[in-house]
Amino acid sequence: MRRPGDKKSSSPTRVQYAPRTTHPEPASHSRFTIHAFILDLKMTNWINRNSPLLLVTGLVVLYILSALINLGQFNLQGEEPRRAIISIEMMESGDYLVPHALGWEYYNKPPLFNWILSGFMYVCGSSSEFVSRLPSLIFLLVWGFCHYLVCRRWFNKNLSLLSTLFLLTSADIYFYGLANGAEIDIFYSLVVYLQVVAMFWFYEQRKWWPLFLLSYLCCSIGFLTKGLPSLMFQGLTLAALCVHAKSIRLLFRPQHLAGILLFVLVAGSYFYAYSRHGDPSIMLINIVNESLKKSAVGEESVGRLHKILSYPVLLFKLLAPGCLVLLVLFKRQRYTLFDNPLVKFSLLFFLFNIGVYWFTGIAKLRYVYMFVPFAMNIFVHFYAQFEKRNPGLFDKYLKYAGVVFGIALAGVLALPFFFEINIWSVIGSAILLLVFLVNYFRLADHRIWFFITGMILLRLVYAAIGIPIQSKGMADYRPIMANVAAKSDGERVHFYLPPDTLNLDVEVGAKFHKWDKPPVIVPPFLIHQIPYYYHCYSGKVMQYDTAILPGKVYLSYRSLLKNKEISEFYQAFDKRTKDSLVLFRLVH
Repeated sequence: MRRPGDKKSSSPTRVQYAPRTTHPEPASHSRFTIHAFILDLKMTNWINRNSPLLLVTGLVVLYILSALINLGQFNLQGEEPRRAIISIEMMESGDYLVPHALGWEYYNKPPLFNWILSGFMYVCGSSSEFVSRLPSLIFLLVWGFCHYLVCRRWFNKNLSLLSTLFLLTSADIYFYGLANGAEIDIFYSLVVYLQVVAMFWFYEQRKWWPLFLLSYLCCSIGFLTKGLPSLMFQGLTLAALCVHAKSIRLLFRPQHLAGILLFVLVAGSYFYAYSRHGDPSIMLINIVNESLKKSAVGEESVGRLHKILSYPVLLFKLLAPGCLVLLVLFKRQRYTLFDNPLVKFSLLFFLFNIGVYWFTGIAKLRYVYMFVPFAMNIFVHFYAQFEKRNPGLFDKYLKYAGVVFGIALAGVLALPFFFEINIWSVIGSAILLLVFLVNYFRLADHRIWFFITGMILLRLVYAAIGIPIQSKGMADYRPIMANVAAKSDGERVHFYLPPDTLNLDVEVGAKFHKWDKPPVIVPPFLIHQIPYYYHCYSGKVMQYDTAILPGKVYLSYRSLLKNKEISEFYQAFDKRTKDSLVLFRLVH
């Protein structure tokens, strides 16, 4: 207790608490918050400005993913194993000039595509199914990029992108061509496209030197890839260009002669180099024969001309889904085709060249992939004119096409009742399709872009679920050849079949003979999965023999070994030939 007169103590007798206050944030933290806000705002503005680019990038990434998933799941099919084994033998022998299959010269195709496959196999260090099919995906993406650049000169961005996406999602190319990408056709179609576009592009600029030099250079590359069809495309497209130009004078320019000489120089250089190792006339004559016998006058056309009437249906199958644009023709409206130079030329190219394949004896869609981008140019031109007069109406038409995705969703949900399948992949695919389907019907604007997105999603689901299911029903040579490689105990396996002969008389119509050369003994038709998978599991190249000799290990069919005394090591049933493959050695 303080007495009167005492001084105030400097130390309080109880603790006094300062009032609660909020401490101000450091200036540096405030600046950081402001900078973060500004950065976030800039990022948002950048995303808004570049949303079309981001959406396209997302579609491309999804597209590539849909093609890469299970790309190596299937056995190599059709012509794939033949292309692969020729490329492998090139690397094994070091002979890149004269193509070989099972140790024998191969005369049906020049080797340029095999050079490409060999290069990919060498760089990747593998000859697997995935690596063998990868080049076609890359070439298809390059093709789409080139097509966009060409379209961009005569269309706006939206139409250019639409034509390109229609090309990339063309049903047969997207679902079959990529799944069987070790075949030659996507690469060859890209070469033909560049050959044809070079003529049109440089004609529009009246640049004659690049017109003829580049088109004939591409023609020579195509000739060294697939042979005679490239010359056909060059000649008929030049005729179409004359109609486009309303003059034939361009054919008589000195640059045209220079282009022809360039073709002879490039193609001739290969065959000259070939002549140092073998007879190039055999391959040249056989290339002509291969083209003629598949034509309307060739032997393979007999009894098949009825396909002429059904060929348009096949074309619509190839051109789907882009051909859905033709729905606009049901509404009466005047359309123009010749006001756009690219559309006019595309139509002329189509009309001048398609007849060769329309009347051919073999109607295979992979032969006509190169027509797809030109058809898409015509379709998007129809679409642009329709949209200009009827904005938003085509999106309403496309609403009914959503039933395709509905059927796909129902099919995915039904799969577990028929096949053994990973239930989580089914659930994930079903949710993906359901979310897409809801938005497809809910959002009425820009439905054509949603439809293309839906096609990519369908391919994604097919790759993840459909390909594994489909592969189970195919003849699988992998386990058979793994056992053959193991049972041969390190010895090279030879394949025995009776030989075939290659007729070198060129026949047109009623047996017109152009060349009189004796036939050449060649291996008969055989399933090239056998030598391909033998190499995959043994690292050795299988050899073809026309006779069974003592001391060698052979693989052949049971039906060909009657009355032969053999020692069997292994046998397996071949689903495709309905015969048993037997690994054996001749008993002395």
